[in-house]
Amino acid sequence: MKVIARVFTHLLFACGFLVFIAMPTNKYAWMQEMDPSISALPADDGAGNRTIFTLLLLIIIVAAQLGIVITSASKKEKVVSIVLVLVAISAWLLRFWQ
Repeated sequence: MKVIARVFTHLLFACGFLVFIAMPTNKYAWMQEMDPSISALPADDGAGNRTIFTLLLLIIIVAAQLGIVITSASKKEKVVSIVLVLVAISAWLLRFWQ
């Protein structure tokens, strides 16, 4: 059962990290993809829910990885989980902290 929980936790991390990458930082970024002649994007007020959603997702995947750190007996697995937590926090800060 523990193996299934750990695999699920790592899959949760991978899916959450993919959401971080796929989530646009500007809600009007799709406009530039549709029409490359638009050089400047309209101002984004930042009041959208994407930052709150990704922060909630970050909290969930960090809590899951910290659960592995607490329950794991393997030092290697603990180090990998801590590195994944730091990668997730860094990715969120680089993409969404304004």
